[in-house]
Amino acid sequence: MSRRRRGSGRAPAQSGASRSGEPAQGGSEWVPGARAPNRQPPRLSFVAQVGVLVAVFAVVSLIADLAGAANVGVALGIGVIAFAIALVVMIVKN
Repeated sequence: MSRRRRGSGRAPAQSGASRSGEPAQGGSEWVPGARAPNRQPPRLSFVAQVGVLVAVFAVVSLIADLAGAANVGVALGIGVIAFAIALVVMIVKN
């Protein structure tokens, strides 16, 4: 078995910033909360998205319970599945 030495002779990859945290020459400074230039804003706010997901879970669970689910656990399980589907749809749409 061979062991790699710490100094393998390769230069470390440049990430665009120096070790001091300053941007490399010609690089732009990262700003927290900055949006990509061509990115559209979300169609619904975060609070509205959460509200839609909670409503989907509650309505589907209620429908499953009223439709004759064996017990409340089964109805809630169906609600969780509907919640997951709605979440995937929201992620893909935005």
